Amino acid sequence: MTAPLVAGGEELTGEVRGVVFADTSTGFGVVEVETSGDGARCAGPLASLVEGEVVRLVGRWTAHERYGPTFEAVYYEQVTPTTVAGLRAFLTTERFDGLADEVRERVLAVFGASTGRVIEREPGRLSSEAALTEEDVALLRDGWAASRALADLVALVEPAGWPMDVVRAVHAALGADAPETAREDPYALLEVPRLRFGHADALARRLGIDATDPRRLAAGARAAVVAARRADGHQHLPRAAAVDATAQLLRLDRLLAVEGLDAAIADGVLAAEELSPGDEPIVAPPAALAAERDLAEALRQRVASGSSRLAGFADEVGVGGAGTAGQLAAVREAFASPVSLLVGGPGTGKTHAVARIVAAAVERGLDVALAAPTGRAAKRLEEVVSRPATTIHRLLQAHPTGDGFRFRYGPDTPLPHDLVVVDEVSMCDTVLAGHIVTAVDEGSHLVLVGDPDQLPSVGPGDVLRDLTRAGVVPVTRLTEVHRQAAESRIVEVAREILEGRLGPLSGADGDVFLAEEAVSSRIVPRVVEAVARRAPERLGVGVDEIQVLAPMYRGPAGVDALNTALRAELNPPAGRPQVGGFRVGDRVMQTRNDPEQDLANGDVGVVVDVELRAGRLRVGFPRGEVTVSSTRDLAPAWAVTVHKSQGGEWPVVVLVVDRSHRPMLWRNLVYTAVTRAQQALIIVGQHGALVAAAAHDRPSRRHTGLVARLTGTVVADPAGGDVVVGDAPTPR
Repeated sequence: MTAPLVAGGEELTGEVRGVVFADTSTGFGVVEVETSGDGARCAGPLASLVEGEVVRLVGRWTAHERYGPTFEAVYYEQVTPTTVAGLRAFLTTERFDGLADEVRERVLAVFGASTGRVIEREPGRLSSEAALTEEDVALLRDGWAASRALADLVALVEPAGWPMDVVRAVHAALGADAPETAREDPYALLEVPRLRFGHADALARRLGIDATDPRRLAAGARAAVVAARRADGHQHLPRAAAVDATAQLLRLDRLLAVEGLDAAIADGVLAAEELSPGDEPIVAPPAALAAERDLAEALRQRVASGSSRLAGFADEVGVGGAGTAGQLAAVREAFASPVSLLVGGPGTGKTHAVARIVAAAVERGLDVALAAPTGRAAKRLEEVVSRPATTIHRLLQAHPTGDGFRFRYGPDTPLPHDLVVVDEVSMCDTVLAGHIVTAVDEGSHLVLVGDPDQLPSVGPGDVLRDLTRAGVVPVTRLTEVHRQAAESRIVEVAREILEGRLGPLSGADGDVFLAEEAVSSRIVPRVVEAVARRAPERLGVGVDEIQVLAPMYRGPAGVDALNTALRAELNPPAGRPQVGGFRVGDRVMQTRNDPEQDLANGDVGVVVDVELRAGRLRVGFPRGEVTVSSTRDLAPAWAVTVHKSQGGEWPVVVLVVDRSHRPMLWRNLVYTAVTRAQQALIIVGQHGALVAAAAHDRPSRRHTGLVARLTGTVVADPAGGDVVVGDAPTPR
């Protein structure tokens, strides 16, 4: 027997007699394995196992507090059944659906316990000696290969340290071909979601692939550009920056990095383009450049369009009535231009202007749709306007695919609305903005609303800020703060932060409270005290109306430490059951868009029920209760990062600002955090750290080309290399 690949690992070999639980999304499973007449409960990456399979598990024995002795498997290998009874059980599993009982029994009668070896090594004998048809032979071979593929892949990549979710993603994408593909060229797997360059590179090193192998150089260039876009939100990289990033990732000199970058461009996995003649070329995945070109072209065409169903109302709306001059101008522009922007900070009346726009449209019998990037933002928009609102993904009827979403509504099937209003556009990356712009019907109007001073989108691009800078789409900027809002110290602090001149704060300053704490390790206990007792007692709010924000996950005052302490205080275990580490009463956040459940990345809810046997949770979100079968897309949300808080507002916000957060302390981040508070803002940490953040006007480091594309800057045609000149339409 081969030695375990896990240091100190134990082994267990037997036949799967029952599947207790299987979560195909995470790969986790619990099975009963029969070994020498005894039954063993086994748990681990076993979700693909079925009754009748014989496996060798590697792991260790543990004592489960509820179920007793359990073998915790790290990985498993397929073992060919050695008895006719075992083979018969295995050949009746779902992997061999379509194989007639008579065919199965004939094969077992002819080959007996050698059936597995014949299928795997001598398949020709299935036809010559057992008279099987070509179709039956193919069914047997495919089912047999599929049953071994995952185990073979695990055995191959486990020494390279691949996590099981990556292994399963590769297996799901390539099936029975996964082990062979991984062995021949690990870098060919980089198209698989979840797999990172480090995974492929670690396997390549173990397989003896040289560090200067052309495949590695090209794959490294692509991975470096993709990683830079993901980390910093770039739409593209200047060529020199792409070379630097490639050299750093590969740990090779720039000449080899240039070779890899050129190879990636030649292979088509990266594309190069000049935004202006003589400028340094830009580099990005082809789809990224295409998404930005498509967004710019759609906006240019919409602004220049003479077709409009609402233009006839432009002269009669936005005249008289309550509201500032800016709000009235926003209403007029919404009807006068096929696409318009409405921007402004807190207290300037954006939501009031949106309500007036919608009311004017409804009065004229127009069909209006309201949307926002997250369910939380959509719910708030719905409450303000008193009309239904939804997420952008839900509005466009998005359906998940292997590497993204497929949208029902788009250029070929436009939305059936006269007016579409999208709030919190600062959260929209280039791709999502492109989907909403191209889905609006010709003649319909699109109003984009947001605050460009907030953090940009998590995904690549800086759409709202680029649109306000380009001057192509009509912009109404609200600057006048309403009297009631002007009396709020929260609004005043937000404006001071934007101006980089945050003044002193006392312990209690209107609706802003400062809990000065110089020692980082003491911040978490003070936050727990504020949330659990002081804020509810002093402000008359419930704990569910308080949200804790911090700039970073890690560190003594990071989100992770805050979540652990807050959960222990506010929702102690008390022996209650858990699924996926969550129990009833836990505050959780959705971390992935799921339009079929009407959930968006960043939506916060509370676990209301736990179904142990089914391995499911029932979570109450702002838009209703949802059954969650996999907890992979949930995270604790007693505290969340400022980035994750975008699009949401809470009655009370506790903002943690500590010196340990210095890498993330810049102006638009703390501005975004402060503007999440509706009634009260509690700052825990150092006032000096907040002052330093306000003074740090972090320059925009996002490389985007949207402004150049919108304003008609000369752009090189990536298809033919010819120069195309476009004249931007004159802004209204």
